[in-house]
Amino acid sequence: MKNSLRQWFCTGLLLLGFAAALPGQPTSPQALGLTLSLRAGEAAKLVLINGVRVSGVQTYTSAAGRTHLKFSVGTPEGTFDAIMYAGDWTAADRRVLEAGTASVVGVWGTFANRPSLSVKKASASPLAPQAGGAATAKVVRIDQVTVNPASVRKFTSAAQKVHVTYTFSVNGKTYQGVVYAGTWSTGTLDLLRSGAVTLYGTWSSFDGKPSFVTSRVER
Repeated sequence: MKNSLRQWFCTGLLLLGFAAALPGQPTSPQALGLTLSLRAGEAAKLVLINGVRVSGVQTYTSAAGRTHLKFSVGTPEGTFDAIMYAGDWTAADRRVLEAGTASVVGVWGTFANRPSLSVKKASASPLAPQAGGAATAKVVRIDQVTVNPASVRKFTSAAQKVHVTYTFSVNGKTYQGVVYAGTWSTGTLDLLRSGAVTLYGTWSSFDGKPSFVTSRVER
C-alpha cells in the first residue's frame, strides 16, 4: 500500500513538472462535436493537438489479450510516446495515423516515468471547437482566501521554467493553485506566504481535481 501511494505521489509530481511543457489546448467532446469513450477523470484533462507528426505506428497485444495501437507524436515541444487503447481505435484511425500527419485528441499521463499521450481520436484534418461549443476561460476573483504558507513551493518544469504551487482554503474547502513562470515575483511569494490574500485567475484542473491558475495576488 505504501509503495502504491508513493508511486501515485511521484507520478503526480512528475506530471505537474511536465505540465507547462506538454503540448495541447484544453477541450471537451461537446466543444468538438465528438462522441468519445472516456474513463473516470479523463474529461477534465482532455487536450487537442493539431498537426502532429506521427511515426512508428504498430499494434501490440497486452497480457489480457487486448490489441492496442502505439506510436510517437512529434510537436514543436518534442517527440512523445502515444497510445490508442483497444476500444478507442478503429482501422480508420490507424490509416489516419499511418499517413504521417494528424490532429489528435487525448489525455496526458505517464508511462515508465515519461509523458505519454492516450489518444481518443485521430483526424486527418484540423479539429476546432464548434461555434458556441466552448467558453473562453473567465478570469475570476476569490476574496478572503487563506493560503497555507508551508505549501508555497517553487518547482522547475522539463522546459527549465520555474513555477509556484500552493494550496488555499475558501468557504471551508481546500484547493490547489499554480502561478506559472513569468507571472510571479518575490512579492507574489511574500503575499502567498502571508496567509490571507485575494486571488485572480482562471479555474483549470490537474489530476482530476480543480486547480486555480493564478494571474495576480493581492493582500
